Amino acid sequence: MEAEYFLNGWLKPCHNITMTQVEESHPEWMKEPQKHTRDFYNTYQVSQEQHDEWYIWAINEIAKKYRCSKKKAKHDFALAYLNVAPSVHINNSQTNIESLDK
Repeated sequence: MEAEYFLNGWLKPCHNITMTQVEESHPEWMKEPQKHTRDFYNTYQVSQEQHDEWYIWAINEIAKKYRCSKKKAKHDFALAYLNVAPSVHINNSQTNIESLDK
């Protein structure tokens, strides 16, 4: 399964856009993807709930495609997750780390 499949798995329902459309809208990101990774993930953030729904969808898709258990799908998806998971928008004005200073 291609990374784009999993990226579209959250881009389409959360932002009504696909990776192809992102590439067309931001050609400079495609020229130097490593330089613009943060731009991409900041622009297309999702809520924690959207992330969790996408994760369940991704695990189910892997389990179905490879006819394996969800436990095995989670294990096999662990490293790929780092490259395709959406960035979660934190609604709190203060992160947990900042609150430790008080």
